[in-house]
Amino acid sequence: MLKRVISVFCLGILLFPNFNFEGSKPLEVAAATTAPIKDTITLTVKFPDTVGEGFGVEPTDPEEIYQMVKSGGSSHPQRTGWGAILYECVRTDTDYIAGYDYYGNPIWDVHTVSGWRQGEAWSTEDSHVPHQPVEVKKEIVQQFGQEMYELAEAAGALFYYDDTTPVPARFLTGDIGEYNKRVNGINGRYSIYYKDTTYTDSHCQNGEKAYFYRNNDFFVTATFDVEWQEPEDKQGTGLGRAYWELERKDKNGLSEVAVYSSFKGEYDKHVAVRNIKHTVDLDTKHVEQEGPIEFYINAKQVQNKNMQYAFEYEYTNKKIGWVCTGAGEEQRCHWDDRSDWRAVQKFELNGSIPVDHQQGKAEKSDKLDDVLVKKWVVGREDKYGPLKESKAYYEQYSRAEGNEWQDEVKLKTQTTLPMTPGKFMYSVELPSGKHKDGDFYPLKKTQSSGTYQAAELDESLQAEFADGVQLQQKVLTDKGMKAEQRKFESEFVSDMFFTASGTGFMSGYKYAEKVKQAIKNDQALPSFSQVVQEGTAKGEAEFVQFTKGVPFEDDWVFTKSEEDFPHLQRYSLPVTPNSELLPKETYKNQLELVDMGLSDLSFTFDQSFSFEHFLFGSGYDDAWIIEQPESRFPVTEFETVELTHEQVKALAAAERQHSNNKIHNFRFVDRTFPDKVREIRGAK
Repeated sequence: MLKRVISVFCLGILLFPNFNFEGSKPLEVAAATTAPIKDTITLTVKFPDTVGEGFGVEPTDPEEIYQMVKSGGSSHPQRTGWGAILYECVRTDTDYIAGYDYYGNPIWDVHTVSGWRQGEAWSTEDSHVPHQPVEVKKEIVQQFGQEMYELAEAAGALFYYDDTTPVPARFLTGDIGEYNKRVNGINGRYSIYYKDTTYTDSHCQNGEKAYFYRNNDFFVTATFDVEWQEPEDKQGTGLGRAYWELERKDKNGLSEVAVYSSFKGEYDKHVAVRNIKHTVDLDTKHVEQEGPIEFYINAKQVQNKNMQYAFEYEYTNKKIGWVCTGAGEEQRCHWDDRSDWRAVQKFELNGSIPVDHQQGKAEKSDKLDDVLVKKWVVGREDKYGPLKESKAYYEQYSRAEGNEWQDEVKLKTQTTLPMTPGKFMYSVELPSGKHKDGDFYPLKKTQSSGTYQAAELDESLQAEFADGVQLQQKVLTDKGMKAEQRKFESEFVSDMFFTASGTGFMSGYKYAEKVKQAIKNDQALPSFSQVVQEGTAKGEAEFVQFTKGVPFEDDWVFTKSEEDFPHLQRYSLPVTPNSELLPKETYKNQLELVDMGLSDLSFTFDQSFSFEHFLFGSGYDDAWIIEQPESRFPVTEFETVELTHEQVKALAAAERQHSNNKIHNFRFVDRTFPDKVREIRGAK
């Protein structure tokens, strides 16, 4: 007997559950809305086909399907949503000896191997390209009406494959239902017909053709805006403004943030108005009331936060219009012409204003002018009339006329530098307009102040001014309004240095603090005579202490008239040989001004200086004034003095009692010794 050995193999692998005709991910489309009075309409229709449910007969002729695939769909251009894979049988029959009979003759049999080789495949691209309304016109008109089609056409709507549309229930039951659940899922595209003509239960014939074919249906969705006619003169409006600004409510404290908001609508032009709401939120502060909102809040607490304001009301003056409900085949749209509160419109005005003041900010730069070019936000306003206008309000400092401050000073020798930065012009504008009020004043009662930190002070001043020389601003001089800005002139004074003309001894006088206290207590500033009297008395006492008992026999410079005030407020470079300051090197004095403006700012900047020569020294030092203890030339003229033995003893005693201490290491502190010598000699 003959035995047939059957072996089946597949040359082409077809994984039906993963058979995908999508190509690429479809465009995401926003879900349709069913809420009335929306500016958008979402329509979903089934994409048309020429075969399948409600259309022609599905193809079953392999030749026809082969033609469809090989032509890339061009042989059947009206057919949509289909895909196919072509197969051809590959079979090999091999004779072999299966055994031998009783007489030893071979028994021949045939070994057959067959399978399906996958060939070309093709699927349409209908589900991943956009479609014009005209391509689904019949479906739109049939489901929604001619007017809806015209709206979609006028809006230039595009329909995209919708993978969220539920598969119709009839295609989720039976054999086709099981296939859809397994391959397609329950949303999006679904198969209405499929056929696989390959088989594996028997051998195919070599060259035999087969195919896998399926026809999908799917829904396309378009979302488009509808330009319904809202009366242009009946739109909701809000008129008013919201702002914040820095205000110095407490003249002895920091500025606070003042908040203001006030809005109203043009209510008379609407059919009806309801639910008027007006709110302001800033940090933890929440205020809600229909009328104007005003409050103060700590400036630091809300710095760099946002002031949120909102104004809204509801009104009606139009019909509801198109309302669409349902999804997929169940979607329906109808026109609702009622004009009651179901057609409510809501006007909303809201905004966010950054509270970006810079209270307490430390502005630091090498140069004063780098600070003065800046300006600081002291308020912001959003104004509606009804168009929105936003404006920032600033304060700024600039040099006043005649300000000759130099950031870098090059001296010939060790002389003096001004310790005050000169006069400033301060300007400010606020959204409230309060800067225009006659009693407006931006600073604390104690005004602005500061310090002057010198590179090196004279040795007699170092202990007292270790923390710097104090600066104090006088009361601002009101310069009135210029354009929209209020102008003030600012002038600083400093502590004073009194200098003895003979010894060069220096003594400090805390003038800045006295000016501050006078301003604080509403008193007149210290007079020049008072300053000189107190300053020189203090200086004489400090001289005696500094020299360990040497009486003060000297004069003070720049003590004659008020014109000497600026000279007393200058920094003198130390002339002692022990000073660390050297010629042709650059050093920096640092100024810091605090409590500046409504923002309570601080300015830190440098005063760079250098000098070419020492003021005193030897010829080796290339000094401005040569200190030469011995003459280099022979003495040809001299005076002979005769002294008695008693006078010599008296001179020796006076010499022993005489202090050899020197100020700056070269000026004797005891200026009484020459008079004692004359007295012993009896000379005049």
